[in-house]
Amino acid sequence: MSLNIPMVTDTDAWRDRSARVGRQEFRAAGPSGWLAERPAATATGHDELLHLVRTNHGLSRCGDLADFADEALMANVPMGYTSLDILEKRAVVASGRVARLWPGRTATSYGVTTVDDDGKPLSAGPSTLLWHALAHAVRWSALLGDRPLLVTSTRDSRSWH
Repeated sequence: MSLNIPMVTDTDAWRDRSARVGRQEFRAAGPSGWLAERPAATATGHDELLHLVRTNHGLSRCGDLADFADEALMANVPMGYTSLDILEKRAVVASGRVARLWPGRTATSYGVTTVDDDGKPLSAGPSTLLWHALAHAVRWSALLGDRPLLVTSTRDSRSWH
């Protein structure tokens, strides 16, 4: 395992086909049928940059921004004392390795997310640089074993009451 993450820019892409990403069960942010045919949050087999929704209660499957239009969110994500974040999925990290990195827009903040033992999203805090977030995720995933982590950037955040 190497903790030396090179400086990565928002236009870079990477795929480590030998990296094993264990299946991770996230508590769903909405009904089980919503986005059921779309990739899971930690899936690495898609080439396009995808998005997902995170609340304090769960994480959605991936989709295009159109999948997270206001009408779809109101119909599928239960309101409660929480925040709703629409995230850009930038990387999946597992067992101390970057399994996949997708190019995306330049952001002011990147986050690292995994789940607790109950499947609720667990965040490791923000970073202002993509490569810092990747290095943080690699170090954290080396400690967590086969539990994958997501590196994301926030497209939108709102109170969800």
